[in-house]
Amino acid sequence: GLSSTIGDYGIFLQMLLNGGVYNGKRILSRRTVDMMTTNQIGEVNYGGGQDKFGLGFSVIMEKSEGRTPANVGTFAWGGAFATSYWVDPKEKMVYLFYRQLQNTSKGEMVEKFRAMVYQAIND
Repeated sequence: GLSSTIGDYGIFLQMLLNGGVYNGKRILSRRTVDMMTTNQIGEVNYGGGQDKFGLGFSVIMEKSEGRTPANVGTFAWGGAFATSYWVDPKEKMVYLFYRQLQNTSKGEMVEKFRAMVYQAIND
């Protein structure tokens, strides 16, 4: 696994959202970022429904009525003790939701908060 602070991981995700650039400096090539954040498993299903995997992230491939709002191309993942994050390139948004909880269902709280975030977007 990976160990990081929420601030440092936020910088990493912002760099990915910026196509490999952070604070005016290129860290990763655009091609590398594209490989990390697009489907790398083809038609293989991993149990997450229509989502696929990039290199280190799940990637939303299509919108679905029964799921929490998120745009196609959004990439996300989480970690132990109820940490989660997602990056929505269409909305230019990085989201981190870090808690330190053991033996808990992290999904419901995260999904409710994600829904509130998308409801707050006013185009």
